[in-house]
Amino acid sequence: MNTHANTPAPWFKQPWLWFILAPLIAVFIYASIFIYVAITTSDGVVKEDYYKIARGMNIDTSKADMAQQLELMGALRLDTLTGDINLSLSGAIKTYPTELHLNIIHPTHQKYDQILTLRSVDGKGLYVGSLEGMISGRRFLSLSPTDESWQLRQEILPPYNEQLSYSLIPQ
Repeated sequence: MNTHANTPAPWFKQPWLWFILAPLIAVFIYASIFIYVAITTSDGVVKEDYYKIARGMNIDTSKADMAQQLELMGALRLDTLTGDINLSLSGAIKTYPTELHLNIIHPTHQKYDQILTLRSVDGKGLYVGSLEGMISGRRFLSLSPTDESWQLRQEILPPYNEQLSYSLIPQ
């Protein structure tokens, strides 16, 4: 009696083994890639102190209080087509600064922020400057002199054109 039993194939040639192991191997490979990307790239999406500022943990109102004492108000005009910025500053101030810093702040991403210098035209509160690039979406404006003794702020929304004037007030 001659029985020819089929000898089983080696373990690595079994189709069901690879059917079960293939998804596990793929998960291991993709997880390794994602861990590598997570470790080597920078998040950079949210500002470092966003949580503290948003929750009001570190509120410093001294700059806004000084602006309110000086009765400062600003009227800002942005023209995104030409990149021109015109500012009219008024208040009970004896001498107007020769330069002001205007921060155009993106709500969540620091790389879209613009820090601009506005220069005095006449020494009586008129300032001009230029945008560094296009702006779109909601922004926060922060205006202060070079010594940062006071600050005016405002939130602005598009469209940004020469016909709209944004009021900067102590906040």
